[in-house]
Amino acid sequence: MNPDLINKPVVLHIFTSLGFGGVEKRGETIAAYQQHARWEHVFYAIDYCGDACEKIRSFGAVAHGLSCSPKIPNMYAIAAIFRVIKKIKPNVIHTHGAEANFHGLIAAWLAGVPIRIGEEIGIPNHSALAKKVFRQVYRLSHRVVCISNAVKDWLINNNEVPVGKAVRIYNPVELYIPEEQLRGPEHIFRIGFVGRLEPVKNPLALVEAVARLRDENVPVELWIVGDGSQRAELEKRIEKHALQKNARLFGYRKNPIDYVSQCDLYVQPSLSEGFGIALVEAMGCGVPVLATSVGGAPEIITHGETGWLIDQPDASGLYKALIKIWRQRQNLPAIGVAGRLAVQGRFEPTAYIEELDFLYSSLLAGKPQEIAN
Repeated sequence: MNPDLINKPVVLHIFTSLGFGGVEKRGETIAAYQQHARWEHVFYAIDYCGDACEKIRSFGAVAHGLSCSPKIPNMYAIAAIFRVIKKIKPNVIHTHGAEANFHGLIAAWLAGVPIRIGEEIGIPNHSALAKKVFRQVYRLSHRVVCISNAVKDWLINNNEVPVGKAVRIYNPVELYIPEEQLRGPEHIFRIGFVGRLEPVKNPLALVEAVARLRDENVPVELWIVGDGSQRAELEKRIEKHALQKNARLFGYRKNPIDYVSQCDLYVQPSLSEGFGIALVEAMGCGVPVLATSVGGAPEIITHGETGWLIDQPDASGLYKALIKIWRQRQNLPAIGVAGRLAVQGRFEPTAYIEELDFLYSSLLAGKPQEIAN
């Protein structure tokens, strides 16, 4: 524990796991910028403590895993979090994601934590029963942080969270702006994708669209960074369409922006997306972007000015958008510059820390009416 933080009030963060990914990255950012905070931040994972855990510890923060199954419901997980609360005695508990919200908010309510905050990290795919369950769970919280207005609207419209309890705080994003833009040969249209290779991220449709581009004699390359359950199917599709020279699967990489920064276009074809950290990172390094008009993407991109939005992310819709962008490729540099300017300063980690500080302090002071949305 950092000795400079001992006299600060404590926030206990509960994550499902601290491996790698967008949610875990948020924990790393909070730890990295905690010197700007008025609070001491402590991090626990219901499941395991992996890469993010080690990164958090490198910043001098406490991070541990509880080695419990995060599957809802798990009374052992609730009991383990309850014991941590009794040991640490936090002023605030801040849970991140569905499993963490369920187990963490119940444990915090049972333990009498003064301020209880949940955070919804995406647009849920809840059944009718799940909606009822989380409506009750969120009643145990004082606020529910939503990472975009789209997430906030979904929670309110589906009656999981009352209007006055939902607060939008965008994800923090550290922008990487390379000193020199590394692009492929001018005659190559290099497309980048970063994400979990899962159905919701829709990578198969992107491969199909790229196959159609190749068939139209577009000199296209597709760089896919990430791993997941659909990797084997992606390999089969690449082989089926004879795309071995056009598509590369890099697997999981700790610094995917190193690959994205070498692309002419970044594509996020997700079927559902709460925010889109990789989208902001791509824009931050001046790479033009094409994204499905879901979740936080319309809040980040102004269509035709700072990037492009697409309503139908199937293979046909992606192909039509991509071929149009290729035919107007002389506009790519200007769109890249506009995109970079649009995100610079907007999602700064220091601003995120300030918003969290204000949220925690206002609630602890009993002034929730002062919290702005």
